Amino acid sequence: MREYCSAVAHCNYLAADRFEIAFTTKELCRAMANPTEADAKAMARLCRFLKGLPRMVQRIPFEDHPPSIIKTYVDSDWAGCRKSRKSTSGGVIYFGEVAVRAWSGNQAVIALSSGEAEYYAALKGASSALGFQSMLRDLGMQASSTLYTDSSAARGIIHRAGLGKLRHLETGYLWLQAAGKSKKLQVRKALGTENPADLLTKHLSASDMWKNLERLSMNAESGRTGAVPQI
Repeated sequence: MREYCSAVAHCNYLAADRFEIAFTTKELCRAMANPTEADAKAMARLCRFLKGLPRMVQRIPFEDHPPSIIKTYVDSDWAGCRKSRKSTSGGVIYFGEVAVRAWSGNQAVIALSSGEAEYYAALKGASSALGFQSMLRDLGMQASSTLYTDSSAARGIIHRAGLGKLRHLETGYLWLQAAGKSKKLQVRKALGTENPADLLTKHLSASDMWKNLERLSMNAESGRTGAVPQI
């Protein structure tokens, strides 16, 4: 158990900028209190993956001026956990063309539909984007914010006023409607096949994983980091 917890803690540290292991690490963290043999096998498999790809590099393009656009992609996996039937929220924040933050986490409530799960994922993404936007203002930088989701149901909830038929939806979660109406952020459609947040909500095939990593400007490289040139 001690070895399992130590390995998961190391992976959790790496997951901050190794987006491809964020979902798997989140699932393994849930078993730290009482890991099973199946959890240990999953942990060993993740360690073998990291041993095969020890170095992941993110390319950040140089720009003469700071970006002025925040793009946030969100996705969810409805009732993905077979034990609790909780859904997973995943998201990526781009500042300009650079992915600066990503997350993968279980939703606090049990969503009763896929549209509701996608809406909760949009809430998480919107609050993170607005927080990032506020931080930029503190630094004297202005940036517009756009939220992208591949769920038409979630966008329908955001663009309407009130609960509609979703009376089981807590009114405390409807602040996103007001944020959209006041133009604090825009909500747009993202194609499901081109949403990088898909990487953070479920286990993907190798080809889909690499496609999403390419959208995040990340690729595996061998060797050690080269010397930083002196300016």
